[in-house]
Amino acid sequence: MAELAFRLLGPFEVLSDGRPVPVKSARQRIVLAILLMSPNHVVPLDRLIDSVWDGEPPLTARGQIQICVSALRRTLADPDVIETSPAGYCVRVRPEQLDYASFDASLVRARAAAAAGRLSEASEEMNAALRLWRGVALAGVPGRSAETLANRLQERRIMAIEDRVEIGLALGEHRELLDELVVLTTEHPLRERLHGFLMLALYRSGRQAEALTVYRTARKALIAELGLEPSENLRHLERAILAHDAELNVAQDSARPSPERAPAAQRPHQLPADIPDFVGYDALVQSLVAALTVSSAEGGPAAAGGEGAAARSDVPLAVVTGQPGSGKSTLALHTAHLLRARFPDGQLFAAMHGDAAQPTPTIEVIARFLRALGVASDAIPADPEERVNLLRSRMAFRKLLIVLDDVADENQIRDLLPGVPGPAVLATSRSRLAALPGAHIAEIGLMPEADSVRLLERIVGPGRVESEPEHTRRLARLCGGLPIALRIAGVRLASHPHWSVSTLVNLLADEQHRLDELSHGDVAVRPLLALVHDSLGPRPQQLFGLLSSLELHDFTALTAASAMDTDQREAARLLDDLAEARLLDVSLGASGQLARYRFQTLVRVYASERMAARDDSAVQRLGAATRVFGCLLAMANEAHSRIYGGSYTQLRGRAPRWPGAAAYFALLDPDPLLWMDVERPSLRAAVLQAAALVRAPADAAALPGDGTGMDELCWELAINAVTVYEARALFDEWRDTHTAALEAARTAGNRRGEAAMLASLGSLGVAQRSKDDVAKLQSALALFEELDDLVGQALAQRNLAHIDRIQGHPRRAVERYEKALTGFRAMGDVAGQAHVLSGLARAQLDLGDTVQAEVLAKESLTLAGQLDNRRFQAQALYRLGEVLMQSSQMLAAKAVLQETLNLTQQLGDLIGEAYATSGLGLAALETGELNSAEIHYSRVAEICQKVNERNVHAQAVFGLGRVYDLRSEYDLAERYYVSAVNAFAAQGNEPWHTRAVEALHEVRKAASRLSTFADPTGYEHPGA
Repeated sequence: MAELAFRLLGPFEVLSDGRPVPVKSARQRIVLAILLMSPNHVVPLDRLIDSVWDGEPPLTARGQIQICVSALRRTLADPDVIETSPAGYCVRVRPEQLDYASFDASLVRARAAAAAGRLSEASEEMNAALRLWRGVALAGVPGRSAETLANRLQERRIMAIEDRVEIGLALGEHRELLDELVVLTTEHPLRERLHGFLMLALYRSGRQAEALTVYRTARKALIAELGLEPSENLRHLERAILAHDAELNVAQDSARPSPERAPAAQRPHQLPADIPDFVGYDALVQSLVAALTVSSAEGGPAAAGGEGAAARSDVPLAVVTGQPGSGKSTLALHTAHLLRARFPDGQLFAAMHGDAAQPTPTIEVIARFLRALGVASDAIPADPEERVNLLRSRMAFRKLLIVLDDVADENQIRDLLPGVPGPAVLATSRSRLAALPGAHIAEIGLMPEADSVRLLERIVGPGRVESEPEHTRRLARLCGGLPIALRIAGVRLASHPHWSVSTLVNLLADEQHRLDELSHGDVAVRPLLALVHDSLGPRPQQLFGLLSSLELHDFTALTAASAMDTDQREAARLLDDLAEARLLDVSLGASGQLARYRFQTLVRVYASERMAARDDSAVQRLGAATRVFGCLLAMANEAHSRIYGGSYTQLRGRAPRWPGAAAYFALLDPDPLLWMDVERPSLRAAVLQAAALVRAPADAAALPGDGTGMDELCWELAINAVTVYEARALFDEWRDTHTAALEAARTAGNRRGEAAMLASLGSLGVAQRSKDDVAKLQSALALFEELDDLVGQALAQRNLAHIDRIQGHPRRAVERYEKALTGFRAMGDVAGQAHVLSGLARAQLDLGDTVQAEVLAKESLTLAGQLDNRRFQAQALYRLGEVLMQSSQMLAAKAVLQETLNLTQQLGDLIGEAYATSGLGLAALETGELNSAEIHYSRVAEICQKVNERNVHAQAVFGLGRVYDLRSEYDLAERYYVSAVNAFAAQGNEPWHTRAVEALHEVRKAASRLSTFADPTGYEHPGA
């Protein structure tokens, strides 16, 4: 595959292996440029449409964008570079393929080097970044959106130029920069920073009068254009030039003079040593550097505190926060060492021991700092308030960096914070210290796998890591990305040179002893977590253990409430206690949904340890699982009822529902399917864990044996999950959960559960056109008849009827549909009736009775309208459109199918959208609108590749074959017909298979390539 590169920093260019690839269409250039400016992220289709037509799209905009993307894939000769998603399109590229990404990476390296005082290196990196520019960004890409993006890129360029000039001035290159600065200030008359640089360069070149003239010129421009006086920085510089301030001659300074330096004897350097093998967190380091070196007057970064963040203090304050062992202190010290050159008056450091039983008293830290700043011990006031005031006076206006490690809370350090500009404060804490005004909060997360491997390589040496790359990645995962665990693992390997990486991996693989192995000398993971855990009350500790016994990826207050059998208020408070202690991670839920909490890997291991140590552990774990799964089941039952307009087309058992779930039913508003989307991973995990509990001999003995225990929960949860699996075409999850639940039901001897799972797997076979699942439906029907279960019989008969119809047996299908209809009518199941009537309408079409088919389709639509279920309505509308089309009522058919398409798109129902679009494709084909038919069928093919819907995909492929056949493009037509023949054969869809074989025969005859004809699926057909 050729290597693609994209150039946006100048005329828009695409290169393939270094050779230009022409993108001649302006529309294609716009679409590609918009996608490239959001690489590896989905760009909504509406945004692409708006960008191409500047907010005035034609009715065919969607189809034209699809054609445009298809053309781009051909131009780029890589069908995978642009991916399709339900929301839009995404371009998949690596950073090195984008010139602006390389530009940004060079800027990050340059600014880090400058912050560390490596100015020559910073200058080289900055020049390398700017050499990537070839002219005006995105030249040749028209439109307002492209212009906006180009302006953003241009702004990044001029900011980089300003940074490069500042570095040059610090290197003493003021004379060399004069000509460039004159040009830059002419081109950008309102950029004060450039004017300040020009003033400084002129002053250092002995041209004071000209420097002051530049100030006056800049002031006039600012007043004339903006009605503003120059900033305090520029005015300060003018006063310094007038006063011949000696500080202006110091090469390390830029446009602002520095205050008087402290005597060398009073410049403390208390920072502990930096970590030589520091790895990763580049973005976090850069955010801290920026927060600590740019004051609010210079437009420094906003604090993380919300709307009030803009009003930050003039004293920069940053807080590094994260869970125990996440490397907060390491990150803070590394950042502090990078900043030493920016704080020449010294660096103060204090270990606050906030997590210890007795944190360091603030009054003691003040005394230490005063002594470090030159105050004799006998001159330090005894009065606390006087001591605080003296410290603030000593720190005022001095370029000091103050590092406060392991802070307990805001009160512990409030008196250590400077009162006036000059110093900066960097703190670390398990708490966010959000009550400190203007604090920049830097959240340190876990190490990504790549950085984890790099850290291990730094500690152990590249040879051992490179010799076992897969085991090294496995080791990183077992450490959960926790820096302290990775360091311990690395040190253990380094101290055991005879060990392979796989040796340590095998030791850590045993979860029960993993924390035993993550210990070396006096450094270990377990004591860190124990210190935090033991500071909690009994209830948070109990929840901590119970949650670890659930194999859920994440959880909410609803999970906690059911696990603890308590109310929402206490559950939320307990979760907050665990989150504040950094034993759980928390993230915002979707709109209207609860916040979500999750364990980090090693924290879950520790929680499981603590839970297992309880005397009543087994009973507690089983009780929590029963309540949590019963809660999920109650919520899923209610969601299904709201989606279907009642408890229709679903088997229900006697599994225990958690009573408290009713208090949370409001979470299902306004879209219960959205709740099921969000909770789908939890539903799947609950089914699999319930199945494992049934199969586990020790736990199975503790389960109720009356058919209302874990086996019943297992199959009912699986059945309820079908509501979302079917709507979202999640066929693999459907099969996985039901296979596990089927085994559990059989293990428990639960015959109804076994029948329910067989029936649902058979229904999945109908959706996937799988021959193997027909036998499951027949077995299910036999079991339901044995159990005298009318609901189960009706569902099984309906699905067997579908299979009969697909396999070309419409009369047998009608008989089964009628049996199912009788059952659903007897139970008053309106949804079941509507579904069966729709199937009967299709079977009557197959028998050629369009009149009866239309009657049945309209009756199905009427019943669907009685339900508060728009998905059912869309299915009934589609069937009516299909009937109208076969009745040659083309205008009415198109209107109904378009209504179906609109409804499925509103619902996000991709399978329904595929069927409706396929129907519109067929209608266009029948009326000779070949271009429209091609767009519709191509869209169907795109959707089906995402959702693995084989039936309508095969019909779309056949439809494209017909399009090319009618255009006399016989090579393309033959290719699509062959694909369709194979697809229908694999599905066992005999009627459509026969049609495809006949079409293939005719196209080969038309192309004069036919002598004898063989069906590609293996059996012979007669020739012409």
